[in-house]
Amino acid sequence: MPVLGMNRRNALIARLNPREAIKGVNQKFETKQRLAAAGVPVPPTLALLADEAQAAAFDFDTLPDAFAVKPNRGRRGEGVILVDGRVDGGWRQLNGQILTPRMLRAHVTRILAGELSLEGGNTDAALFEPLIRTHPDFARLVPYGLPDIRIICLGDAPLMAMTRLPTIESRGRANLHQGAVGAAIDFRDGAIFRAVLGQEPVFDHPSTGAGLIGAAIPHGRDVIDAARRCSGALGLGYVGVDLVIDAERGVQVLECNAYPGLEIQNVNGAGLAGRIAMVERRRRERERELRRQQRGRHRGTMRPLAGIGETLLATTGQLVGALREPVQLAA
Repeated sequence: MPVLGMNRRNALIARLNPREAIKGVNQKFETKQRLAAAGVPVPPTLALLADEAQAAAFDFDTLPDAFAVKPNRGRRGEGVILVDGRVDGGWRQLNGQILTPRMLRAHVTRILAGELSLEGGNTDAALFEPLIRTHPDFARLVPYGLPDIRIICLGDAPLMAMTRLPTIESRGRANLHQGAVGAAIDFRDGAIFRAVLGQEPVFDHPSTGAGLIGAAIPHGRDVIDAARRCSGALGLGYVGVDLVIDAERGVQVLECNAYPGLEIQNVNGAGLAGRIAMVERRRRERERELRRQQRGRHRGTMRPLAGIGETLLATTGQLVGALREPVQLAA
């Protein structure tokens, strides 16, 4: 299948993602509100501190024992602090370090000053959410850290999916460039069918020894359903959806990306360009069929169309299922 390169990806985004929609998706809280209104599961908001006055008045002791704080317009996980319990003098972070109330207030001040935001140098807001607890089916695969799932969608049609599995080398972060494992997900059964560490295929997790091929992603159908709703909710025709599986709340969409990266193709051993062409061709065929049926309505020949998104998902699922053997990617 043809590989999607950077230039073609940017041209696709320019055609399908309006500037205002791109700007809106860079704000986590606003994105969460729009997703929730569309029925997409998102983490609850504990607090949103938008300025120094709100931060000064906020009682940090009202926070739960475990929480996450992040910049509203953060990038690549910068400025995110994860807390998993109270200790004398403050809270315990996931990395084992102690976070004192003074340190937390100082961090919030940095966020409000825009030091950790996408734009840099602008004001921002500090967003507090409950800490995500790794689903046990994921927890058994990784040494520690939170695995996530990336699904690329063209409208409501999912094109390709992978999970990013933290390693000791990646220090528990689900970041492929820092040493996490990338594992391709088959839409048909929600199972891993290929995994890579860097550019090399692997069959077992390098830190835990857990077998990866055939491992099922928990709540697989709910993961796909949540990803499919994000495009319409945010006005993005091409979007990367990042999800996690919480032990209690299940599927949670963390953020959506209007410029999703291309690493997912290396993980899947397949290209996005052919899938995009297939989905767009299928949509054109359905639109022509719809127009034909509308013209024939007065003759009593109208037949209802099946849901386009469901039809495309079925087609894409068949395609993904056929790609169990890695294919050679173009340079």
